[in-house]
Amino acid sequence: MVKAVQKKNDTIVSTIDPSMLMEDASVGQEGMTNEDYMIPRLQVLQSNSPQVNKRDGKYIEGAEVGDIINSVTKELYNGEKGVTVIPVNYSRKYIEWKPRDSGGGLVKDHGTDSSILELCEKPQGSMKDITSDGNEVVTTGEYFAYLYDDKTGATTQALISMTSSMLKVARRWNSMTAALQVPKPDGSGVFNPAIFYNAYKLKTVPMSNDKGDWFGWDVEPMFDAGSGGIMKQLKGGDQIYLSARAFRDQIKSGDVKVAPEDSKDDEDSDVM
Repeated sequence: MVKAVQKKNDTIVSTIDPSMLMEDASVGQEGMTNEDYMIPRLQVLQSNSPQVNKRDGKYIEGAEVGDIINSVTKELYNGEKGVTVIPVNYSRKYIEWKPRDSGGGLVKDHGTDSSILELCEKPQGSMKDITSDGNEVVTTGEYFAYLYDDKTGATTQALISMTSSMLKVARRWNSMTAALQVPKPDGSGVFNPAIFYNAYKLKTVPMSNDKGDWFGWDVEPMFDAGSGGIMKQLKGGDQIYLSARAFRDQIKSGDVKVAPEDSKDDEDSDVM
């Protein structure tokens, strides 16, 4: 006699009241401070990036040259479509690295103190700043920003570094923010708003020189002066603006922790 086989019901019915989820919001994270979080870096994948090399342990399926990657979550973004970012703070830093043929790696982050450059020399035919120990000091434009999800309106903190030829892009971006003039509320004239007044589309584009080819950043403003900025144009824009003010205070106080770098950013290729 063949016994009937009861088909297992794959539908799982939750007995948890949704209100309980709200009661447990952030439970278990009470002991976490800013020291326990890492702000990811947004980086451009190059032809020598391990994420695009199938033989490398860091390979990510589907990763392509020119893609943008979140260094913490490893999430990929199409470079041609780009991502929406809201800059919160900019600083120019001086970061010392070991040369690749000596193992590479970070030596010291000199912060915004440019005096280290006075102790460097530029080898003949090179624009690199080299210390007496043979290390390279890389001038780096750093943007703390919010990565904005166009579909959900959610934001994620991120750091964008620009070095070498990308410093031209940083200067152009800074010029955009400095040149923006919006009407004063009382109609008495115009003023230059905070850097986080506007959102920008950050894409990647092919670049080249006599040393080779690579992908670099391209930045374009999303809204004009009379648009009302992110407050009027983005979902939850008012809260994002207020959050950006608080985030900048944390940055200025040094109360943030960024995902570490093992080597110079991929966009700082030797061909640039």
